[in-house]
Amino acid sequence: MSVLYCTIPHFAAALARRDDPDLGERPLVLIGPGGRVLGTSAEAAACGVVAGLTARTAQVRCPQARLLDADPAHYREVSEALLGLLERTSPRVEPHGWGAAYVDLGDLAWEHGDAVDLCRRVGRAVRRELGQALQPALGWDNSKFTAQTAARRIRPGHLLPVGAAGEQAFLQPLPVTLLPLSGDALQRLGFLGLRTLGQYAALPTAAVGQQFGRAGQLAQRCARGEDDRPVIPRHQAPRRVADCELDAPLAERERLLVTLRRAVAPVLAELRGDLRACAQVRLAVDFDDGSTQERARTLLAPTADEAQVMRILGQLLDQMCWRANAVALAVALEQIQDTVVEQLTLFPVLRDAQNEQERKLREVQRYLAARFGANRLRRAIVTQPGAPLPEWRVGWLETDAP
Repeated sequence: MSVLYCTIPHFAAALARRDDPDLGERPLVLIGPGGRVLGTSAEAAACGVVAGLTARTAQVRCPQARLLDADPAHYREVSEALLGLLERTSPRVEPHGWGAAYVDLGDLAWEHGDAVDLCRRVGRAVRRELGQALQPALGWDNSKFTAQTAARRIRPGHLLPVGAAGEQAFLQPLPVTLLPLSGDALQRLGFLGLRTLGQYAALPTAAVGQQFGRAGQLAQRCARGEDDRPVIPRHQAPRRVADCELDAPLAERERLLVTLRRAVAPVLAELRGDLRACAQVRLAVDFDDGSTQERARTLLAPTADEAQVMRILGQLLDQMCWRANAVALAVALEQIQDTVVEQLTLFPVLRDAQNEQERKLREVQRYLAARFGANRLRRAIVTQPGAPLPEWRVGWLETDAP
């Protein structure tokens, strides 16, 4: 394959800045209808603000941030415009969350030089159509995962082409956190002392299957540069349906949620095993008076997380007009696409934030040394990075206040 990955980093915040230039470079946090973080700018992300936090927690983590009301309808509209623009280059465009997509270049660009020229033209077209504030980061390779990883390791407005010849050398030193695995799986890799894609790729395939299942083995193929998943155009995106008929008419919310969980949990587990997620959840309820009601929710980032999907289903149930009892339920997981990994922070901003955090820590250290004495201060250091247990890897070093 010949795959271009196009992403607009921190899409929602970039769009807000495009629409209101007065926002400047101040950290931005976009708050969704539920009072939780829907998106952030790179500066806010560097302070630890991530999607799903409450507005109050976001303020605590980044006091200088400006909180704005999110506008999902506007994000969807501009994301659709981006997809339409990319489809002018190739009809095989697969969305990957809002503001990002894979493009199968096919016969348009197999050679490295041809691909670079074509990708640069795509980048110029995106800037021309959507504005300079929505600078895309572009990655190119023969596989989806490596193309995506390249785009997420380059600054907006730039292209990082990899290609088969340099794929392994590019992937090996990168962190395993780039893999589209669950947080629990990534934490276990950390406990095992596995830090890079090269280390993960070198593990025995059978052992990876025993520890992490089918998803882990697929992720290992990605880490080895053997990702052969095709680009699936959005009009061909599959959907998964889970439905059930109730033994007796029912209107109690909690019992309905239990029934929905039993129906949808196996489907979500299958998606996670395939490193896939849904970008839209649709719920249909048949009532004993012969009527049917349907509600849907489109997501900013695709998910196969059971807890998140169940929260959405609970909200969709609350939107129904309950004039009768339910007799059947059907959940459709739509717009199936690859799992979206956490948005990486821009490197200069991250370094600046770390420097600021270190400065604040030094101030606290001076204060504690002045009040309690410098001989009581200790610093954690990594003494045995390869030790199998976290508590064995670190020690304490007596330190003086700076």
